[in-house]
Amino acid sequence: MLEPITLSFPAHAVNVTLARTTAATLAARLDFTIDQVEDARLAIDEAVSQLITGGDETITCSFLISGSELTMVVTSNALNAALPDPEGFGWIVMRALVDEVHADELGGLVTLTLLMRGLEPAGA
Repeated sequence: MLEPITLSFPAHAVNVTLARTTAATLAARLDFTIDQVEDARLAIDEAVSQLITGGDETITCSFLISGSELTMVVTSNALNAALPDPEGFGWIVMRALVDEVHADELGGLVTLTLLMRGLEPAGA
């Protein structure tokens, strides 16, 4: 497993591009298919957007690569932000784009974790 790549930025919609570009670049580096690269880009976009509340919070995105897996962890420092609604449109979108999605609240901070598995190489 490589060291995580971490981005922190003000929680403004104009900064979501940073997370999207990083996710797509890392997915491409893992030899994900073109569709998977786009799914990673869209999934992180939705996760970050879920945590933007309009306050002065900071979003932190950590990207971890392990084998052919990409884990994207998105956290907001906004205390007592609401967990995403598991029946809401954003949650349904994330579930459709990644292999696993989890939302956790710890100490008043909300974290979304997205896991994508790449295709195993032939003969593996």
